[in-house]
Amino acid sequence: MKSQYVFSLIAFFALFSSCSKEKISTADNYEVVELPDGSIIFLNHYSELEYIEAFNQRKVAISGECYFSVETADKPFTVIGKLGEVEVLGTEFSVKSNTEDMEVEVEEGSVNFRVGDKSKNIIAGEMASYQKGSNSIETGKASLDFKKWMAKLRIEFKRLDKEIQEGAEGLKEKLNSKSEEIEKEAKKIGEELDEVGEQIGKSFKKITD
Repeated sequence: MKSQYVFSLIAFFALFSSCSKEKISTADNYEVVELPDGSIIFLNHYSELEYIEAFNQRKVAISGECYFSVETADKPFTVIGKLGEVEVLGTEFSVKSNTEDMEVEVEEGSVNFRVGDKSKNIIAGEMASYQKGSNSIETGKASLDFKKWMAKLRIEFKRLDKEIQEGAEGLKEKLNSKSEEIEKEAKKIGEELDEVGEQIGKSFKKITD
């Protein structure tokens, strides 16, 4: 079973290298990504997400911490981490993954967490973790710590939205002011052209008289 998992990882990353792919990384910021199937992934700080652009296999590779809201479909959705993988049909859960350990917490539905020949079904309110070199997957009650950074993410996005709206209002005011200036200038030029036209008309009349 372990060799099968290793082979599936090799095959998946070989497919990654031969197809057009998307890669999203965060530093001290958050990211929200909507996948082609409608699933949404929230990336915590210093996390990374990769997937094939066509997304016909419903597979993603991650490092760091991500929260998933997966759309239900006939084909399973697979999250591949550094040590194992999580497979679901449609649910909401969080995954932490690095080279030393991997952790899954389920908020809604259920997932299957696999590391080599080890496998655990995890339901809502439960968590599972695996330490590199361990002989088993540990399970317990979910702490739902991801809600802390998810709350910060929402605050950050509200702040950005407010800044965008304020910026849009400021731009609108500048455009209106500029438009008024252009309108006044155009009116002034029109009046000057009218005066020039009158002068030309008078001069032309004198010549013809």
